[in-house]
Formats: sequence, structure tokens, C-alpha cells
Amino acid sequence: MDYSIFPPINASLNTLSTILLITGFILIKSGRKEAHRKVMMGALASSTIFLICYLIYHYGAGHTEFPKEYPLARRIYLGILIPHILLAVVNVPLIILLVLAAMKGNFERHKKLARITLPSWLFVSVTGVVIYFFIYVWFLPQAEADEVSAVLKSDERITIIEAQSRSEGLIFKPASQAVRTEAGRSSVEVKFEVENQKKEAAKIARLDSGCECLSVEIDQDPVPAGGKAVITGIFDIGRLRGESERKIAVQFEGQSSPVFLTARIETDPVYSISEEMTSWEIGSSPETKTVKFRVVREKPVRVLSAESKRREVSCELVVVEEGRSYDLKLTPESTSESLLGIVRMETDCEIESYARPLAYFSIQ
Repeated sequence: MDYSIFPPINASLNTLSTILLITGFILIKSGRKEAHRKVMMGALASSTIFLICYLIYHYGAGHTEFPKEYPLARRIYLGILIPHILLAVVNVPLIILLVLAAMKGNFERHKKLARITLPSWLFVSVTGVVIYFFIYVWFLPQAEADEVSAVLKSDERITIIEAQSRSEGLIFKPASQAVRTEAGRSSVEVKFEVENQKKEAAKIARLDSGCECLSVEIDQDPVPAGGKAVITGIFDIGRLRGESERKIAVQFEGQSSPVFLTARIETDPVYSISEEMTSWEIGSSPETKTVKFRVVREKPVRVLSAESKRREVSCELVVVEEGRSYDLKLTPESTSESLLGIVRMETDCEIESYARPLAYFSIQ
């Protein structure tokens, strides 16, 4: 089970409980007893589900320590956490007594209990959300961020998209990253780190990727208790142009489902072609339209020729700046009938997959 899904779920349930409790208080003050009853039953349900999710999370993931590198925030956090836990324990019997009094029609007792229970219940719900933000949003462990930087961000062309993913005592860093690479490379290497926080060694049960992965391996299997290992994937990008997303599936023995580590691979562009599809409407004026070919990398690319593959549309190659900028002037003989065609260019680009760019045209 991926226990990392529980903290945001718990925070959402606490938020819902807070809204329902405040709504229920407003309703009873305005004398709308039936609406108050329904809303408070909803608050009871959301708090009960929260308690179940909370127990499942801490049973599987264990205790979460607040990072020590934020001493002031840590003191504030503990000042909120301690009364939160104490009141949460006290709240359970109070809420049960409150509900039983209402069910028996003993509304005088119900009102007396509510004067104590409602503020306590609200405090627990509100501080539950605050605690979530303290641990998972505002004050993330600096050590983990530093480790990701040291191990995986030494190359300025790597961007961390999602810093980490937790799964059943294992932390994967990063969970997602973007890697920029120059055009023409045949392969690219992507690294991920896995940290084993369990008390026993973690052995790989599955480690693979799609057919575009030349190889994927882990440098230490099993990963010792409290230890770390690096997963390396080498991806085939010989035909890649632009951007593509690649995934590595990792599953350790005892895990209920695999974790997918994502690499978004981006190749630097060689040139740009504006108006890759040039169109005329049927019956419109057969005017000349321009396709712009611009070299965007530092090394020049010369367009040697440009040929329309349909005789109904002529193509004139105009050199704007040798090796940097070219215009293709496309002119149809007529626009009376629908038509689809291509312009094939020949260049001196040393990268085979970029050497023969295409532009498209249509009459429709």
C-alpha cells in the first residue's frame, strides 16, 4: 500500500469536519434542528473516516519526525501537536456521549456536552490541517532536498519535478525529473535514488521499463535496512524529437504495487518551421504563402533544396541568411479542388533524423 496518499486525505477530512462543525453550530443557533442533525452526522462521519485513515497511516508508515533544522517552527509545531493529541483522545468518549444523548432525546444533556465538545472538536480538526501543512508543505526536511541536489542535480540540465515519493517504508528521490539533452544523442542516462527506512533489507521483485529503455539496473540489491541505492535507466532517444515521457517500474518484495519513476526527456531543438501546415480555402485567391525555416542552435544548418511533391503547388527557396534563415514561398496554381501535399527539404544537418525536414500544405 502507498501510505503517502493518507496525509492529504487526512487533511481534507479535517477541513471537511471543520466546515461541517461550524455549519452545524450556525444551524442550531438559527433554530434549524433537522438541518443541524444532518450536518452534525456528516461531521461525525468525516471525523470517523479520518480516525480510520490516521490509524492505517501511522501503523504502516510509522511516526513522522518534524525536521530539526527548523528549531523555532519545531517548537510551535510541538505546541500545537501536544494539545491536539490530548484533546483528540478526550474527544472520542465525549463525542460518543454527545451522540447518545441526542439519540435518546436528552437534549438538555446534549446541549451541556456540546458546550465542551464542540470547541474541542473544532480545535482538533483545525489543528489537524495546520499540522499537515507544517510537516508536508511548509517545513520539508532540508537534508532530503540536499541529497537530491547532491546525487541527481549536479547536471544543470536536470530539473526536479517531484522531489520524492514514499511507498511502504521506501523513499524514492526524485519521483519525477526532466532531463534536457542535445539533439542527435543515441541514449540518455537517468538516475533515481531509493532509501530504505524499513528495519529489514528490501529486495527487488520488479525493475523494468518499456521497450525504449536500453537497460535499467540498481547498484545494490537488496537495499540494506537504513541504506540507499541508485537506480539507473538508460533510454534510447536516437529518434526522439522534442519531448517524451519515460517511466521505470520499481517494485520491492512485499510491496502491494509498483512505484513508477518518471523521466521527462527533452531534446534541444535544431531548427523551427513556422506554418508546418500551410492551407488555402477552396475557391480562395491562390496567393503565395511563406513557410519560415529558422535554425535555433549555434551550429548552422544549410538548406540545400526544397521541393514540392505536388506539381499543383510550386515552391521557391529563398535564402534570408545562409545557414540560419530560409523562406519557402508556396504558390498554388489554383484553389478550385482539394489537395494535400508536402515540401521535402534537403539540408547538410549531420543528424540523420533532422537532415530531411518536411512542411505540409493543403487546399480544403
